[in-house]
Amino acid sequence: MLLKSLRSENTFVLSEFLFLLEAFDLLSDPARLETYIEAHNRQLQALIDNREERRLLGLEVPRLNRGLFSAIQLHKAKANLLSATPGLDQADIQRLTILLFSPETGRRVIEALEQAGYISRLETPYFSKIIRSKGVVERYFSEYLDQIRKNVGATKSGPTG
Repeated sequence: MLLKSLRSENTFVLSEFLFLLEAFDLLSDPARLETYIEAHNRQLQALIDNREERRLLGLEVPRLNRGLFSAIQLHKAKANLLSATPGLDQADIQRLTILLFSPETGRRVIEALEQAGYISRLETPYFSKIIRSKGVVERYFSEYLDQIRKNVGATKSGPTG
């Protein structure tokens, strides 16, 4: 069952998300994370306000509302980066990936990645779970992108390129 979960499209999507967090260095600076979350909130609010776009994407307002960060949640996300065990709260990851999949799907993928040893989930005294990647999925995703670049480059330089 674990292998099936790890091979799922949702695991690929969350791996890409973790890769992008690292690539854009979003977890090294609370101000950078704040800018990202504020842009995330603006994107969701624009969808909430645009009924036609929501319909085209098959998204409902309650789901989009679940992805919005309140001022307190934003402050907590930044504070989590400054803690002794810096990382993102699982609920924050679920909010940030609300356009990609449901919070429940996100939880299942996170648990599969933890079971495989790719991330750790640290329970806090505040009943939250801090997610810390061990860098494995980001490295695999980077290798995947390198292979795509190599394959595209070989196609372009081939006899018909």
